[in-house]
This record gives sequence, structure tokens and C-alpha cells, in this order.
Amino acid sequence: MRFKTGFTLIEIMVALAVLAISGIALLGSIGQATTDLSKLEDKVDALVLAEYTLNALLIEPSFPDLLTDEQMVQRSGRNWQVRLIVSEMPREDVRRIDVTVSPEPTTMSYGRSSYNTVMLSGFKVDIY
Repeated sequence: MRFKTGFTLIEIMVALAVLAISGIALLGSIGQATTDLSKLEDKVDALVLAEYTLNALLIEPSFPDLLTDEQMVQRSGRNWQVRLIVSEMPREDVRRIDVTVSPEPTTMSYGRSSYNTVMLSGFKVDIY
């Protein structure tokens, strides 16, 4: 009696189908991870810019005047819109400082430019 060794055509086709489905799922995961990494890098850039702007105002020796300011800043090859608002508080010797950083809107953003907007708030007290 002679035994046949090897795989049948059906077994090979099933194995290839399983491999193909696994490959497609893996490619989708890699694409999502790449997108998430890009968004995370944008968030970190925006957060660093917001922290820098807030801390620069907090370490100033003078008490800040009320203001609303908006400017464009370039960081990591990208333009960022930085909005600074210094507002009154119920106590005259306290100011609230809000910093909002968002990417410059582009025609490529398709209305999704706010996904990496960062807002930081702080308070400065006039102790002298």
C-alpha cells in the first residue's frame, strides 16, 4: 500500500485564504498606527508651543495687561495658529491666561484641522 504525501489543492487554497485575510488585517492596523503617530506628533508640537507661550508670560516680572492676541508660528515645518487671551478675574490682582494652539487651516485638512488643537490655562497673581 502506497501513502501519498503532501497537501491537496483545497488545503493549500484554504491556507492561502487565511494568510491573505491576516495580511489585509495587518495592513489596516499598520495604516491606522501611522495615522495615530502623525496625530500624536502634531499634539506634542502643539502642546510644547502652548506651554512655551504660557510659561513665557508667567515668568515675566510685570503683571500682564488684558489682551487678545493671535499670531502664526512655524514649528517642525508647519504653521501653527497661537491665540493668547489674558482676561480679568473677580479679584483685581489675578489674571487668567488662556493659550490655544491649532494648526493653520489648509485646503488639505478637509475640515479636520481641529483634531490637534491644544488649550492651556494659567493664572498670574500680582503679589507686589
